[in-house]
Amino acid sequence: MEKVTYKKSLSAKLILNQESLPAYQMLKDACSTHFKVNTRMSFGKETISYGKIKVAMIKMVVKHIHLYLALDPKDYENTKYHFKDMTQTKIGEIYPMRVVIKGSRSLKYALELLEAALFKAGANTLCIAEDVNYQQLFYPRGFDILLEEGLIKKYIRTTEEAYDENEDSLIEDEEDDVAIVKVTAKLLFEAKGEATKLYVITNLTNWDPLAAVPMKLQKDGSFYAELTIPVDTHLEFKVCRSEDWKDVEKGIWKEEIINHYYYVTEDLEVEDLIHNFRED
Repeated sequence: MEKVTYKKSLSAKLILNQESLPAYQMLKDACSTHFKVNTRMSFGKETISYGKIKVAMIKMVVKHIHLYLALDPKDYENTKYHFKDMTQTKIGEIYPMRVVIKGSRSLKYALELLEAALFKAGANTLCIAEDVNYQQLFYPRGFDILLEEGLIKKYIRTTEEAYDENEDSLIEDEEDDVAIVKVTAKLLFEAKGEATKLYVITNLTNWDPLAAVPMKLQKDGSFYAELTIPVDTHLEFKVCRSEDWKDVEKGIWKEEIINHYYYVTEDLEVEDLIHNFRED
């Protein structure tokens, strides 16, 4: 079974979301005013370094710039700054803090934190900023043109492998931006007390019950699981009381229900109220 997917580069995301360019311009200008600070753009991200010291990284998720910083979140607890502690993630080994730029205030705070990260790395000598107009560099153009330019990559995926359509060869997928989907299931009415274990089965594993995600029983009697999936993903799921479709959840009248559906663009919390289970 094949599935066509598209992966946008950071450049493509900036081009397609022109409203993000003023914030990107200010981040780049802040870097260029410090002596020996270098920026390097790869396909999906841009890294900021002082010499060999990694300072920050710019990525973009949907329409918002995410700035990852080599700062200790503990130093900024109970402050005006809103951030996510990334220390428990792989990326957090280098960049323990992440801020999302959604408006003028979050941009102001992001610039302050970037300056703090640069200062921490030793980039304390100021210089004349390089004059680059990024709105001209990332001028507007459409999806199809970006695809032709290679700024968007098209993949034809099978269940086990991903192939580049142009090279027809096996590729290693780049690290995707991911989101955490927190699923809570509550048993109601006739379903209450009918299960000691629950499982989440999704379209992301081709509805294979053997790949179901087990849910943990909570003190309040609800069940909980976390799904880590790439952003810009169409997630569908159902809950079963075993790793078998014969125990799938049903509606209030014991009718079949449609799949729970979400288009995931960021971390998400969802609640599933279960009325019944299938009875064969």
